[in-house]
Amino acid sequence: MKNSSIHVTETDMKHISKEHILVLGGSGGIGSDIVRAFAQSGAEVISFTYSRNKTAADELASELRAKNVKVHYASLELTDVAATEAFLEGAVRAFGREVSIAVNSVGISPNVPLMEQTAEQHEQVFKVNTIGSFFAARTIAARMKASGVKGSIVLITSTNGINSQSQISAHYDGSKAAQSHQMRILAEFFAPDGIRINGVAPGWVSTSLNNTLPPKEREKESARIWSGRWATPAEIANVVLFIASQGGSYIIGQDIMVDGGYR
Repeated sequence: MKNSSIHVTETDMKHISKEHILVLGGSGGIGSDIVRAFAQSGAEVISFTYSRNKTAADELASELRAKNVKVHYASLELTDVAATEAFLEGAVRAFGREVSIAVNSVGISPNVPLMEQTAEQHEQVFKVNTIGSFFAARTIAARMKASGVKGSIVLITSTNGINSQSQISAHYDGSKAAQSHQMRILAEFFAPDGIRINGVAPGWVSTSLNNTLPPKEREKESARIWSGRWATPAEIANVVLFIASQGGSYIIGQDIMVDGGYR
């Protein structure tokens, strides 16, 4: 495994080994390191989804199997509720375990000058980042509730929806602000059922999603980070692992910023 900086207790590892982990967007930049973090921390079965990059998904699956982790994966568009339900059913049949920890790392962010942004672009970004996220989380939580699973769901949100914004990503920033708000609504609704829902809001992370950031914008934003550097995907995965596992058992409805200090 690439991620060698995961630190969990023996108790957490025993807990994670019993869980059915699901990572939506699991073969992506942050998603793949989240998958690796769970695998390194003792997960025996992991389901994940991908959008179009089957090669990356196949490579991740092979990596996991080499570590004796059982894998179930398929392409999935989160905006298709019926497809999400079908994927969950297939994953449960594959392992004989209900999903008990789920992470949604799916997101799109086309950087476009504000006056060139179209209604269609805004609709697509909100469709994936906000609408898709909401219905996927609701579908997973509803299944947990129906099965009596006291589970945990983590949404990868963004500091762009909390304390950072840019004119070139107005659609993304707005979609992430809405996603954070919806997360809290879902968290309150499912908390009585023993299902914890939280967000992890990364700041600037070195992933392909941010490769389209113009040099001047990159320089401006980097100057605002107290740590003086961007995060690695593994550093975001560490926080997700903690929030999703027993270590975060009393954390509900929070959007945890992981931004290296950004003001």
